[in-house]
Amino acid sequence: VSVRLFVETLRDNAADWFYHLPAGAITDWTTMRTQFENRFKPAEDVHALLAQISQIKKDPSEPMREFVARFNRLINKIPVNTRP
Repeated sequence: VSVRLFVETLRDNAADWFYHLPAGAITDWTTMRTQFENRFKPAEDVHALLAQISQIKKDPSEPMREFVARFNRLINKIPVNTRP
């Protein structure tokens, strides 16, 4: 129900994006939200994330595995369509 209601509010680029998704691409609200945010997340959020990534440093006492996990969490916040 949430997806259907949300789709009714889409206009212009957002509506075009949704109606050109492959059949079955959106099966629930969580998927819809994730896909929508990945496509339309504001650029300033991306710039802030890129700034964080460019400044990230491994703490001397931090295990490499934890540093890599922290780095990957930041990378995964960047929408796929805006990754360098």
